[in-house]
Amino acid sequence: MNWSAEMGLGGMRILITRAADGNEDLSALVRRAGGVPVPFPTIRLVPPADCGPLDREIGRLSSFDWILFTSANAARFFLDRAARLGVVSWPASLRAASVGPGTTGELSSRGVAVHLTARKHTAEGLFAALRDEGIAGRRFLLPRAEEGREILPEAIRKEGGQVVPVVAYRNAPAEKDEETASEILADPPDVCTFASPSAFRNLFLLLGEESVREMLSKSRIAVIGEVTARAVRERDFRVDIMPETYTLKAMVDAIEASLADGR
Repeated sequence: MNWSAEMGLGGMRILITRAADGNEDLSALVRRAGGVPVPFPTIRLVPPADCGPLDREIGRLSSFDWILFTSANAARFFLDRAARLGVVSWPASLRAASVGPGTTGELSSRGVAVHLTARKHTAEGLFAALRDEGIAGRRFLLPRAEEGREILPEAIRKEGGQVVPVVAYRNAPAEKDEETASEILADPPDVCTFASPSAFRNLFLLLGEESVREMLSKSRIAVIGEVTARAVRERDFRVDIMPETYTLKAMVDAIEASLADGR
């Protein structure tokens, strides 16, 4: 039987640990595939503790050639802050680059023209796309999470570009949903999904080390990309499912394929 085509997720319970204001898109994908989303946010996204550096860069957008967005959350927080400062249009000379379709969609829905979307939806993929456009001598603004990776800034600098990373948002532990916590500990979900390292780490803060280990021993673990996979493996867990393309849709497709294969 072709499980993927005929049954999709077949009523499987899929734990969703993304922030509450960003988990509906993944929940919708799970429902569309025939699964049952179990939202249990482990993170909440909040503005920087000090918005001064972000405000300063928003005030000098005309000094940059490119603005780079490596997540939809970075785009959302940057645009919200810009709007709050009264910056509703950007200099015509400023070009926007996006790491993938989700981020491009967030920007486009807010009226921002996206000039470049990476074919491979990672920092490495975005760098490769920028290199085709020319990096040496150009200035890049990189709004990102507080714990942003250094791989993209370092690669741009090595290529002769100037890059200014600035914190647009940060992760904080979510408030614990006691009812759902009891439910998932008593009856572990079929698949636990993690879209960021902090979503994985905060699960332990909310539920406790031993309880999480017991739960995850009875579930498959799905992650959206290599950075999150590394965080899972560093804690000595096995990554069961990871898509080749780092998008939410690809992760749900990979879960379906894994279940169909019986892996």
